[in-house]
Amino acid sequence: MAWYIPVDSPHALDRVLACSWTALPTGRHLLVPDACIELLWLSTGPILVCGPEMTAWDFELPEGTSAVGVRFRPGALPHLLSIPASSIRDIRIPLGRIIGEDAEDKLRIRIEASTDLDARRRVLESFTAQLVAAAPNDAAPNESAPNDFADRVLDQLASTPRANAAQLADQFGLMARQLHRRCLFSFGYGPSTLARILRFQRFLALAETVRDAAGRRRGLALLAIHAGYSDQAHLARDCRAITGQTPTRFLVDYFPTFPDMSDPYKTSDSFAITMSA
Repeated sequence: MAWYIPVDSPHALDRVLACSWTALPTGRHLLVPDACIELLWLSTGPILVCGPEMTAWDFELPEGTSAVGVRFRPGALPHLLSIPASSIRDIRIPLGRIIGEDAEDKLRIRIEASTDLDARRRVLESFTAQLVAAAPNDAAPNESAPNDFADRVLDQLASTPRANAAQLADQFGLMARQLHRRCLFSFGYGPSTLARILRFQRFLALAETVRDAAGRRRGLALLAIHAGYSDQAHLARDCRAITGQTPTRFLVDYFPTFPDMSDPYKTSDSFAITMSA
């Protein structure tokens, strides 16, 4: 039985949630940044908001720990909670620090009163729906607007993964500093770091799913080119920046500790890159 089970979120929440999940995360696990923000309940502590990460990190939890969570699409939660993603980058904080301790306590009681992990996951989905219903509907082009801007940036980086910040700014008709500021609010980091993280996620998706006729993983050079890197050396630099390891060493550590690309977010259009034989 897999320790982590991702599921598609309710259709009404497709705009804001990448997926929902349940987990029994006993042992060591290695996580890689994906530009998402997670809201999760752990049986060992409070409800947490896990901000966007810039580097990989690992964790180990006690035997018997259970967890449920919802993963917000890049750029979605900052709008819903009216907080800059950069203010929670690389940290995990109690939800009560954002919505108030009383509101968090009520939500936690509802979760803990539920009968199983799937029911607890649905409580977090229901809470997300409440956030969506209460969110401002103003479509003005500023940081507090719905995340059309975030979607456009992600689409642009999916179609042109090697685009630099200046090229992106030009595509959006913005000054480079304006683009950087808006990306900080939506994603927690600037466009260059966002591009690096998305490229690396595409590399991981290819490394897991693309094999040759004998079932062997494709070579790093070919994977790098199809993931959007200029060459294998570019992949190696990004991998060291994100994980502190070489690509070969990282793959050895990563796949035994975290699920394959069955995650609905990892198999979405953002990372669904095909390779020729």
